Amino acid sequence: MLPPAASSPNGQQPDAGFAAIFDVDGTMVDNAPFHQAAWIELGKRRGKPITAEYYRTHIHARSNELTVRRLFGEDCSADFIAAISTEKEQLYRDLYAPKICEVAGLTDLLRVLWSRNIACAAASNSPAANVNMVLDLLRIRSFFRVVIDRQQVTRGKPHPDLLLAAAQGLGVPPRRCLVFEDSTAGFAAARNAHMPYIVITAGACLADLVEATDAKDVHADFTSVDPDRLVELMAVANVTE
Repeated sequence: MLPPAASSPNGQQPDAGFAAIFDVDGTMVDNAPFHQAAWIELGKRRGKPITAEYYRTHIHARSNELTVRRLFGEDCSADFIAAISTEKEQLYRDLYAPKICEVAGLTDLLRVLWSRNIACAAASNSPAANVNMVLDLLRIRSFFRVVIDRQQVTRGKPHPDLLLAAAQGLGVPPRRCLVFEDSTAGFAAARNAHMPYIVITAGACLADLVEATDAKDVHADFTSVDPDRLVELMAVANVTE
């Protein structure tokens, strides 16, 4: 049975001394190949050939606005950028929804955190429809007291806005939030928010991992994340603030 959306087992607000904030794309799910496939298909439809190498060097981890302007010209209108972005994201969802799969151990960890009254939030650079697809198809929405997507803030990662909005929604000081991330932009967002972070590498780009020099821990997936270790990490962070 999944937990209620915003309460602990005894009906009180969770209070374990710290909270956990999870990125979505690349962290909860290894979905980068499907974003790549969506851009390649869009390129075919729009007469803009896109290769896997071009995707890796010019599109991956970049905003849709930047990508559309790169492909179609800097003078693209806001309406055109929005239309192309909508088309690409729908392609992505159509491709990924039938094959969606969590990074190993995610749900098990969320269950443990919930049982220990450790409040959780999701904070993603992705649009709401993509975030909702992951949370709903994986049936994990109820574990998150707060969900923040790119459309709810002025600036996405690497700026700290998403993470700070999540912390505010949880009612937890930023320094008491532990972030799970996979990308350079995510690592930078955690630093800019003054939040410790843990790297999940299952869906990460290997080139990004060299930027995670100040990560508190690095894990291939969630199966090796020890909740007791998280408590220890945050206790040390509290002492050294």
